[in-house]
Amino acid sequence: MANIQPNKFVLQSSDGNTKVDYETSSFIGQPTLNLKQGPSPIGVIRHFGGSQIRRRNTEIGTLISVTTQVTIDTGSTSFSILIPAITLTAISDHKTFTTEAIVTSHSGPNSVPSAGVHETYQFIPLSGEATFVVSLLEPVTEAVAKAKGA
Repeated sequence: MANIQPNKFVLQSSDGNTKVDYETSSFIGQPTLNLKQGPSPIGVIRHFGGSQIRRRNTEIGTLISVTTQVTIDTGSTSFSILIPAITLTAISDHKTFTTEAIVTSHSGPNSVPSAGVHETYQFIPLSGEATFVVSLLEPVTEAVAKAKGA
């Protein structure tokens, strides 16, 4: 039995207002995260890639975070999802799971009041699926390596 780590996670809230499509590595070798927030069809869709996506392994799972809004003086907003440890038994396997998204409002240097609590949180329950997607990058890389060696 194989121990395969999923590389694609598709999640959404029960009301459909929050949707996340996260891949640990895209065809160019970098992570991607597509985030939809707000009711359809007017919800805002944002695309993040590479260093815009922060990944931190913790004892409760992998925390994936992106900054969704930044202001110079009044703070910022970030969106995070907690991905639990998941193992697939085959490439065609998939696992459903539930988790939480966290929208964090960070106060800035000119926020009022300047003292007190500097982060507030909104938790959004998500459910979805973890899968393994075969990347086209590996076969191309192998073909290039073989061509150079020939």
